[in-house]
Amino acid sequence: MEVDVERIRPRLRGDVYVMRVPEGAYIRSNLGGSMLKGASTYEWIQRIAPMLDGTRTLGELCAAVPEPSRAGLAKLTMLLLGKGYVKNVLDDRPHTLTADVAAAYAANIAFIEYFTESPELRFEHYRDSTVVLAGSGPLLQALANAHLRSGVRTVSLAPFAEVDRDRVAEHLAAARALDPEQETAYREVDAERLDRVAADAAMVLHVADRPMIERARSLPHVARAAGAAFAQAIVVGDDAWIGPVIGRDGDATAWESAWRRLRALAPDLVGADLRDHPEAAPSDFLRGPTVALVANQLCFAAFRHLTGIDPGTGADHLVRFELETLETSKHTFLPHPLALPVVPVAPSRVAALATAAPVDDEALARLAVDCVDPRTGVFAEITERDYEQLPLFVSEVVVSDPVGLAGGPFPVHGVGESVVESRQRAVRHAFERYAAVMVDSRRGDTLHGLDVLTGEPVAVDASEVFPARTAASGDDWTAAVRAAVVAAAHANVAAALAAATGPFPRLDLDSAGLTARGERYLKLLRIVDQPFEVHDLSGPLGLPTFAFSTPDATVAYASDLEVAVALERGWSRPCSPTSPGPRSSPATHRRPCPTCPRTCAGRPGRGRSP
Repeated sequence: MEVDVERIRPRLRGDVYVMRVPEGAYIRSNLGGSMLKGASTYEWIQRIAPMLDGTRTLGELCAAVPEPSRAGLAKLTMLLLGKGYVKNVLDDRPHTLTADVAAAYAANIAFIEYFTESPELRFEHYRDSTVVLAGSGPLLQALANAHLRSGVRTVSLAPFAEVDRDRVAEHLAAARALDPEQETAYREVDAERLDRVAADAAMVLHVADRPMIERARSLPHVARAAGAAFAQAIVVGDDAWIGPVIGRDGDATAWESAWRRLRALAPDLVGADLRDHPEAAPSDFLRGPTVALVANQLCFAAFRHLTGIDPGTGADHLVRFELETLETSKHTFLPHPLALPVVPVAPSRVAALATAAPVDDEALARLAVDCVDPRTGVFAEITERDYEQLPLFVSEVVVSDPVGLAGGPFPVHGVGESVVESRQRAVRHAFERYAAVMVDSRRGDTLHGLDVLTGEPVAVDASEVFPARTAASGDDWTAAVRAAVVAAAHANVAAALAAATGPFPRLDLDSAGLTARGERYLKLLRIVDQPFEVHDLSGPLGLPTFAFSTPDATVAYASDLEVAVALERGWSRPCSPTSPGPRSSPATHRRPCPTCPRTCAGRPGRGRSP
């Protein structure tokens, strides 16, 4: 295909390095490396490199060299263009940077060029942006220095407490040796007039060396109201939390969502009460280079956002910077309901669930991927830990405590005949338990529900629902209602045991109808010669319910609308439904479960045999 040399204005990327090798030339950049063969290739690249500055078209370059060399020049230039080492800047927009400024910040401009077009113009816009730096102490001073080094013409500071202005002046003097146009300015602000922080700002950056949580929640809304982007770095304990980067039209609740998710997995965190804590002592590790590193990371996030490298991609995660080890990690989060404006739930939404599309275990597992993060997730982790995985597999999900009703994060478990199945069951149980403790009290004292018999809408007292004693789900609405009815009845096991006046009948397993899986479980128990008994509790509960016991303890109860399914569940169920941390099942049980003292230390019904 013929190339229009007048439509190509080539510029060699600033990160390109060329080395002579026996085969010809080895060329490398951040995009990778390539071997270009030919005895004279290295000399050719060295000759044309100064010409590839983006000021002339390829046609103009060819016209400036002797005719015998024109074809070679065009061929080599197109080869470098195809491999990404040369960029066509014909459509780059014009800029007004002086040659001195462009040279002083050549590395910054080259970094922008690596990701997007018109790097000089983007840097010029960044340089002229009003970026307001709010906070106090050494972190604010280091942030001012980082922004001076990044090329901002005027650094505006909004100190909430004392800041060493002499130290800032020293940073300015050092920066002006390279860029005489730079200057600093101060804004007088206080906690009562946060709107002054963001006035006429393109972006607001906030730093705090201790948990100033109320201010951290308020400033994103102030910036959003002023049409400014926002990001911050808050030090809590020995960790600095940097981000999220919220665009000028972004979600001002993002930081609060992140913090609520963080405290849901770490309820003892200072600042978990959502208040400012000026009395908290800064970390012993926040000094010297760590102060500069935190400030530089926040400055870098602002640089990427304002130059258009990361437009709208930083609002869903925090960066954790460990002050002691200097390690960083990225933590994604989902919006937290209590950070968002309250939205009343219409009765029609509940009715619509009956016609919703099915969600099977595989689809639910895919949805769970976005919910997992060890610091800010709805679930902290999905793991098998060190549990024995034979003959059944056991998986665990650590569920967060989103509104403080569960007493902190807690584990739930799933058992299956494969890791995939055990994980899917654990994930479904985790979603159920999360739903049971996630209540938005702002929605009022009344909830909307459906009568399971008539399907008619009903009003329900919220205090009778949350925190829910039981929660159930299914692939579709019918399965979910069925599971909920079983779970509600099953929740009465303890009351039935307490009211019993005599032993419950022992089930004859040889005459009981079993599912194929139930037969396998029964066979496993008999192979390992595990003594066990199954007692029938169906009478007082009104649906098939069984207790599964070894000579040492009752290890599980199970209910269902079908006898065979209830027996299958009992043999695979990890311990008792009243226990928060089961780790075994009748098919794998060898000894009383130490994690379930209320149900495994003795037989049900206050020590009485079923």
